[in-house]
Amino acid sequence: MLNEALLFAAGSGFVAVALVQIQLRRRERVWETKFAELSKRIDGLLSENLRQRGAMNKFVAERDRNVETALRQMQADMKLVEMSKRSAEREAPETVELAIHLARSGESREQIVRKTGLSADIIETIAALHAGRARH
Repeated sequence: MLNEALLFAAGSGFVAVALVQIQLRRRERVWETKFAELSKRIDGLLSENLRQRGAMNKFVAERDRNVETALRQMQADMKLVEMSKRSAEREAPETVELAIHLARSGESREQIVRKTGLSADIIETIAALHAGRARH
């Protein structure tokens, strides 16, 4: 009887251990599934973050180019205003008009200086403002 009781207790112990192991395996699978889902979500978030950073970098670069272009145009405009103020009586309007026309038609700055007699500084400003632009 003692042997039977010991065998029963040992068998019950094995069954209990087996049941605990089954429970642990189930919990482990649940945690593995949750871990896989979370890993997938994290990967998705990282990918979205990279995509948005790329889009933002493109936007910032485009904005910087636009600002730089606007600043250059403003500098050229200011230089032209300054030049006009300094040399209004010195430069004949016909000569400046000729320089503008030559710049619009694609003449080189050196050729414009030779043809008009205006200084290279003035031609640089005129070319910056009018080269490649159509007359409005």
